[in-house]
Amino acid sequence: MNAVVEHSIAVDAMGGDFGPSVVVHGALRALPQLPEDTRIIFFGDRDIIVREMEKAGVETSRVEVVHASQNIDMHESPASAVRKKRESSIVLAAHALRLGQADAFVSAGSTGAVVAANLLHVGRLPGVSRPAIATYCPTLKGTTLFIDVGANSDSKAEHLVQFAAMGRIYAEKILGRKDPKVGLLNIGEEPSKGSELYQAAHKKLAELEPNFVGNVESTAVFAGKAEVVVTDGFVGNILLKSVEGFAGFLLATIRHEIQQSIRARLGGFMLKRRLRTIFEGFDYVQYGGAPLLGCKGISIICHGKSNEAAIANAVLLASRAVQEKLGDLISAELEREGIAESRSSSASNGSSLQREGLHG
Repeated sequence: MNAVVEHSIAVDAMGGDFGPSVVVHGALRALPQLPEDTRIIFFGDRDIIVREMEKAGVETSRVEVVHASQNIDMHESPASAVRKKRESSIVLAAHALRLGQADAFVSAGSTGAVVAANLLHVGRLPGVSRPAIATYCPTLKGTTLFIDVGANSDSKAEHLVQFAAMGRIYAEKILGRKDPKVGLLNIGEEPSKGSELYQAAHKKLAELEPNFVGNVESTAVFAGKAEVVVTDGFVGNILLKSVEGFAGFLLATIRHEIQQSIRARLGGFMLKRRLRTIFEGFDYVQYGGAPLLGCKGISIICHGKSNEAAIANAVLLASRAVQEKLGDLISAELEREGIAESRSSSASNGSSLQREGLHG
């Protein structure tokens, strides 16, 4: 692989439910909108990728293909697959990130495998104890960022404090929110509510997080009480999938009811544009993907069902995070606020795999 002169974005061409036919075309859609000094590097089956590029009619020096002879399936154990399948598209892309041959990594493949590959081959940012996945949810006041939604199945209070800081930095620098409010997802507003983990997290956040507004109940999330909502990965993943599931249920119910009478169909037609706007807020396509915060380099994890538009938006999101030097900002802020993990207490990335969720 040639040495990178400017910026390169590694794309796992084999990831996602639809594979290269969608991923390659989606990433190429983003190319004209990327800075001229930014390239795309596809990782996967070379023959398939080249064939898809030919279909798209793209011949450019800004695209490179790195052959990967293996692929990690969704049903495989993430940590085990990453260790065994060293020639997989996910592992090779993560390795390129580690060597500085790529500045960002985009994948619609196994979430757990992407997290594991980052921990094993890329490593955490200085001062970060655990990486965390952040994603978005529409509210009455705009968009709220959830963190963590699946990178860790078991967290400590100090981890949630770092999640809060990383989420705040991302919301401010990437989403453009000025002084975003930070809340802790809990079963009640009182500091004494919740498990020992959440009580301890509330105490630490009240002491250390400058924008902390207290506990936020799930009902208050959609009212927009906070722009960043902190939770552990287990609860966050359940919340994320519940929101996605309910949005799908609500849309299906509305469509069914509209078909029940001519009057209902007429009303549905008149409200079609407004309904589309509402449900677009729940559509992962417009956000592109969820950033894995806390690891070196930029990693964007896309939904498995991502279409071309979602992949394109994920690539653009990765490029923006690179330009903003998001990783450097996170490390500097954790150090400035005194919540960076000390080197002496830092565990190895390998042992971290035993504690972190690594869900698919």
